[in-house]
Amino acid sequence: MVRRLLSYDHARPRFGAALSKAATMATTESTHPAARDLLLAGEHEQALRMAGPMLEANSEDLTAWRLCATALLGLGQTDIALKNLGSVAMALAESQSPFFALAVVQELAELGGKVADLIHKIAVMYGAGSPRIVEMPAAPPPLPPIRPVPAWDASVGIDEAVERANEAMVMAWGAAMAFAGQNTKLPYVPLLSALRPDDLVPLLHVFKRETAEPGQVIVKQGRPGDAMYIIIEGSVAVILHPPRGGSVELAQLGPGAFFGEMALVSRAPRAAEVRAVDRTVSLVASKEDMEQLAAQIPEIGNVLIAFCHARMLENLMRISPVLAPIPPARRLEVVARFGTDYREAGTTIIEEGREGPGLFLVVSGLVRVTRKDGGEDVVVASLGPGELFGEISLLMRKPSTASVTAVEDTALLFLPRDDFHAAIGEHPELLKGAYDIAARREDQNNSIMASSTAAADDLVLV
Repeated sequence: MVRRLLSYDHARPRFGAALSKAATMATTESTHPAARDLLLAGEHEQALRMAGPMLEANSEDLTAWRLCATALLGLGQTDIALKNLGSVAMALAESQSPFFALAVVQELAELGGKVADLIHKIAVMYGAGSPRIVEMPAAPPPLPPIRPVPAWDASVGIDEAVERANEAMVMAWGAAMAFAGQNTKLPYVPLLSALRPDDLVPLLHVFKRETAEPGQVIVKQGRPGDAMYIIIEGSVAVILHPPRGGSVELAQLGPGAFFGEMALVSRAPRAAEVRAVDRTVSLVASKEDMEQLAAQIPEIGNVLIAFCHARMLENLMRISPVLAPIPPARRLEVVARFGTDYREAGTTIIEEGREGPGLFLVVSGLVRVTRKDGGEDVVVASLGPGELFGEISLLMRKPSTASVTAVEDTALLFLPRDDFHAAIGEHPELLKGAYDIAARREDQNNSIMASSTAAADDLVLV
């Protein structure tokens, strides 16, 4: 079940007389996950006793800073907590984490804080025209502390804990201000840095925060896509279930990774399953909201299409067998030649008896290959994400002797016939990949059609 990142009970301050529940606990080591779990359970004082020591030990620990502020909010320190959450958001943006910064901004907005100025500042920092943007990889997420610090135990009263936490946040603010004053360069962020700040501001407002528990299926393969996701915390596994059965884990994605973006520009079903590995917080933009925004600001629609096309190329480079013989460093040169094609369920893509138009790669969805035999259609193959068709007709320069039909709404990459022959001249490995697949299909087709001695003219040419 999707739920909020943190829950708050806005408990009244309990400083002073009574010993807190935390005061009776044995000393434990402080960790981000443990403090987060305590906040989720509404145990704000215990969470402060975890987060405070971490921030005290490292004023650059932005996660501990955020946890401290949230814990203090639950203890009734509303003004100081909201002020610090805003400072954390800007510190995250300065540390090359604009989407994490946006998640904190949304958290702040839900709590009644003022966020318009924060969103504008993030848009100016990361939008097109920012003098700070350069082509460089984003910094990796910070590593957890090598030596965990102990939580504050019974020897630290609640009043002292609050005071020390406030002092630690002041030190964190000072460190953040010093870093911001350096005006360091920021990475080009896909989807953000192609838009002018005035267009980027409404886009940032579209994203909402959601949390998935370990093992939860966030995206189900084959289902219609209705949103895109950006991981803020945690990790997910991307799992492909091929038409022939089984499953293959394609990748694990962590903070900063995108998935589900194809839903924004096509009606093709999800190409793979995405499952939370641990508690995962994501920013989510619905297809409906994005379409409404693109109708108002056409440039956002253009950027989305370009972004999604680039993502299709990246994904295909990982899973397509036709690209396997091509050195990884050169695959982008090959796939960049492909154009985008979308076909609705039931559409004939290649017609038996006609010359094949080119090479197709399935990005998402499913196609069926059939051949006429005695007046009936015989299913030769079903092809899913990462698989190609049209290669045999191209290689043998013969009309297609099979039809290919979209079984469901399908997204494709398409390389026209002339471009294919130009590509194999520059990248002969592409020819090898296509021939290897064609040879395997020849054996499969012969078996399916129950022909042990099929001549070349009898091959299923797709």
